[in-house]
Amino acid sequence: MIDLNEYQIFGDNISNLKEISKDDSDKNSIVYMTDSSKEAVNFDVVKRKYLNDLSLSEENASSVDGIFENNNHLVFVEFKNGKMGGEKRKVKDKIRDSLLIFCDITGQHITNTREWLEFILVYNIEKNPLPNQINKNEVQESSSRLQIAQYLGGKAEEEFVRFDLKKFKRVYFKEVHTYSQEEFKEYLESVS
Repeated sequence: MIDLNEYQIFGDNISNLKEISKDDSDKNSIVYMTDSSKEAVNFDVVKRKYLNDLSLSEENASSVDGIFENNNHLVFVEFKNGKMGGEKRKVKDKIRDSLLIFCDITGQHITNTREWLEFILVYNIEKNPLPNQINKNEVQESSSRLQIAQYLGGKAEEEFVRFDLKKFKRVYFKEVHTYSQEEFKEYLESVS
């Protein structure tokens, strides 16, 4: 694993997870997806600086919200307060673009990231309910498909990963997780 402190662009953009998780898209209702004060790199700002240094618009790439250290791993984290229905492609683009930028900055390869980089998507469970919570009149992920996946994952003692993101495990990342805000809080408490 690399040390983020060795790279000035990361060190210059340290924040905390609470600030990085802020959703201010509705100016009347600012939402924080976590209250954690855990230090993290604001990767949105890193991406902006990276592209500006290349004399490019920040619209040329997308990025995950942050990077933080967890034991002997680095974690890319993306916070999604809204419905995931139309956002899945955007999240996948953020993963790809962030990996390319991160690897260019650090001189790492995907072979390396598979060994010590994790990805976590933190989502709003009220806007993206699990199958037993879905209003049958509202179109969501396939309720029966999710129920089967949860059941099989439980039998295999394997974590259930939502939103078609599991496929990035072992391609780009050591682990991939999709956590509700409460699950993310529990995760942070377990690694502290």
